[in-house]
Amino acid sequence: MSKVLVENLYYDGPREGITSVEGRHYRFVSDFNDDSGFTDEFSLYLISESELQLEIEQWQIFVKWNKKYQSGELKADSHPGHGGISQRWDEIEQALAINRKDTSNFKFKATATFTRNDQELQYDLNGPCYDVSWHFL
Repeated sequence: MSKVLVENLYYDGPREGITSVEGRHYRFVSDFNDDSGFTDEFSLYLISESELQLEIEQWQIFVKWNKKYQSGELKADSHPGHGGISQRWDEIEQALAINRKDTSNFKFKATATFTRNDQELQYDLNGPCYDVSWHFL
């Protein structure tokens, strides 16, 4: 079982994020087919330690926002991903934009089984409430 550290996209299940596999960190991206949408296959891309730290920092900004949103303190339109709301989020977004589209560091194709872990909250500073088992193709 591998830890999911960051969730970047969830659509009918996790679609993009950061995972740890045997001590190395990877961006996982669900493959997309124009005819049928997201597939059950994922591409995994090796990421650097500095990229990992930025992804985690941005995730933690989201988690703190989400806690206030869930409690009713904030509205959905205050999400930092909308831009212009959190200066640091925007800086990280700009710094990661190229890396998130870079496919030169492709390492694996895999399918995934996501399993809820024992974490109480859906979104925690340490990651989302699920882990993943990768099945490499």
